[in-house]
Amino acid sequence: MIAVASVVVAATVDAVRGRQGDERPGATTELSDREDLAPALAALGTRGQLVVYGSGGCAKRMFELPSLDRTQDRGSCVPRGAVSPDGNLVARCLGDETEVFHAVDGGLERIVPGCTPAWQPDGTLTVAMERAVVRFRACSGPDSCPVTLISRRELHRAARRHPTVPDIPVRLRVLVDGIAWVSQTRAAVLLSIRISGRLAGLGALSEIVFFENGRLAPAARTYIRGTGGRLGASPRGTYVTQTPDVILRPDGSQVSLPQHLRDVRAFGWSADERFLALATRFAVSILDVSSLERYDQVGSGLRSVTLPLRATGLAWR
Repeated sequence: MIAVASVVVAATVDAVRGRQGDERPGATTELSDREDLAPALAALGTRGQLVVYGSGGCAKRMFELPSLDRTQDRGSCVPRGAVSPDGNLVARCLGDETEVFHAVDGGLERIVPGCTPAWQPDGTLTVAMERAVVRFRACSGPDSCPVTLISRRELHRAARRHPTVPDIPVRLRVLVDGIAWVSQTRAAVLLSIRISGRLAGLGALSEIVFFENGRLAPAARTYIRGTGGRLGASPRGTYVTQTPDVILRPDGSQVSLPQHLRDVRAFGWSADERFLALATRFAVSILDVSSLERYDQVGSGLRSVTLPLRATGLAWR
């Protein structure tokens, strides 16, 4: 097991105070133990359990909020990947297949063709297969039959709306790099687009596009700044995230982060979406989401607590 740093005596604390603009966390404060952070977390209103993953994804520490009491360390190595809504299954891409594991013991449950796994809110697994987004249903024999949710044609239609793609006929290669379901029928899809011919030198273009019932969502904006990061959705589908610094609403509009929080390794949402945990290079910051929305509007008033934890992944239970 790979160790994850726990709360230490020297910590940078950004307690529950209004932060103006892009002000960085306050000066280092000498703490006797992690109990000094608990009042700040209690004042913020946090509840639940924060799971902090170390490098490799096998090591994890679990902290009760707001007390920061350590709970059990789980020694089994469950592959990191897309976690089902009930938390029982984990899906990861390996080669051109998706493997589904039990979250408790890492036991393999099934293997399906395709990659880029994502779960719909009802627990249905979807993948990208043959450049379309599909789910599987039972059919005759031991195999599962794919059902197309977003067609290859519709993905190409979305790709041709990218402002760099010319209006003249050109051949496109469109790949699905990420899927995030914000409702049973609405999904954000991260596309990688390559143009053939004389424009091939442009390299891969990237965009996040919203689809409703398998068609382009007409009122949603397309996000075109490529970050190369992982795509995800908040538990209730109010937000879509992409590391290191993208938070989108379902209409495609972006929520701004302060400058010092624009190098995010992982996002972790509370189940009610009141709080968002951000794993940056040296710490985990817990934000009050309503204050983040205010910060987006006026540039100040962000309420947060910074924990001296290093993490490559986060989960909030």
